[in-house]
Amino acid sequence: MSSRYYNAKLIDERFAYEQQLAEQNEVLDRYRDPSNKAFILATMKYAGEVIEEDDFIEDFLPGFATPSNLIVKKEDIVGKHLKIDAEYGTAVTSEMVRDAAELDPSERKEETQYIKLPLKAKKHDVVDIRIVFPNGEDYIIVAKKKLEEIELNKQYAFFNDTEEEAVLLQAALVDAYINDAELYMKQYVEPELQPKPIATYIPNIDVIQLIRTNPMIVDQAKWDLTESIRIDLEKRLALIKPDDRFRIGASAPIGSGVTSRIVQEGAVEVQTDDSQSVNGIVERVETGTGQEQSFENGGSINPNVDKPNLNDQTTTEIDSEVLGGQ
Repeated sequence: MSSRYYNAKLIDERFAYEQQLAEQNEVLDRYRDPSNKAFILATMKYAGEVIEEDDFIEDFLPGFATPSNLIVKKEDIVGKHLKIDAEYGTAVTSEMVRDAAELDPSERKEETQYIKLPLKAKKHDVVDIRIVFPNGEDYIIVAKKKLEEIELNKQYAFFNDTEEEAVLLQAALVDAYINDAELYMKQYVEPELQPKPIATYIPNIDVIQLIRTNPMIVDQAKWDLTESIRIDLEKRLALIKPDDRFRIGASAPIGSGVTSRIVQEGAVEVQTDDSQSVNGIVERVETGTGQEQSFENGGSINPNVDKPNLNDQTTTEIDSEVLGGQ
């Protein structure tokens, strides 16, 4: 065989080798790209244990191999409790830690649609749930709750609560109906820097008795002096005259601040106003109505249209007045 053949074969082999080397370098480059900050456990940790500052090291991991929920701030890991056992060298994610070492035995997932949400509320916001009475008295029902999910359009909120908190929320809902009170949420500015406040809401006497006999509510001592506080509140509410009662920031319970913020499905944003047109007037006279269907029948009240006073006039007579002179 000629040297030309060997040279051609050598060139082919060299090209294949260089191509393979380039592919390997590309893989290595992916590992050499420490683009994502992470905290790596420097020791074995078990579920429920507190993560101290010397339990982990700060490192950078390649972007292609790291989850999106890596913890990147030191304050989000120091002092937190592990939910699961974690081996040495594990990168800590937000789903692996929680604030408390153990869950309250009565903790459950709560969903509500009767609490007015902040206009700019979003998932993972931390809020207090409060109640305000017509005389302006304002109390914290449940403190420092993280919103796991939220649907602003329908005013849905999802969060975890204990048995005691669930009972208080239901009691506050009853208060909202009986005393024209309003339930609403208020966002924290910096929840990591702001301590959890004490709940100040006192439910009615029957609910207090229920709490005292509920075996799932462990902390009973704080309810010893609450009856007199509630009685004093009811005395103050009784001083409000019926004509002076109004729901602060909202309408009646059936359409409270929550209802006014719910986006109606199928609602038309822009409607043609034919209230002053011939066809519009004739149509209202023929139907005998000057307003849309009321809330009781599933419709909505239109405050811009007044019901016409027919004064025993027939449709034909009114048609003549409307169309006359044309």
